[in-house]
Amino acid sequence: MGTWASIYELADKDYVGNAVIPSEKVIMYDSSNCMVNVPGEKLVILQGLHDFIVVESNNTLLICPRDQEQNVKQVVADVKSKFGTKYI
Repeated sequence: MGTWASIYELADKDYVGNAVIPSEKVIMYDSSNCMVNVPGEKLVILQGLHDFIVVESNNTLLICPRDQEQNVKQVVADVKSKFGTKYI
């Protein structure tokens, strides 16, 4: 599986660099260069975020600066340690 950075690089982006998958229910104000991936039924509103990853999977929401994506492996390990695999 690719990283969020590689998915961002391959994704279609709007005029300020936001990649939103799917994009039907995402509204952004003063936000740029963000990668957003949430379930289609979820409404997401971002205000003033720049260069962030916003993803939801398995009932877990991750909001992380794009330049700190390398820390996600440790976050996943911490979640597994504390909650098991329910949220991974």
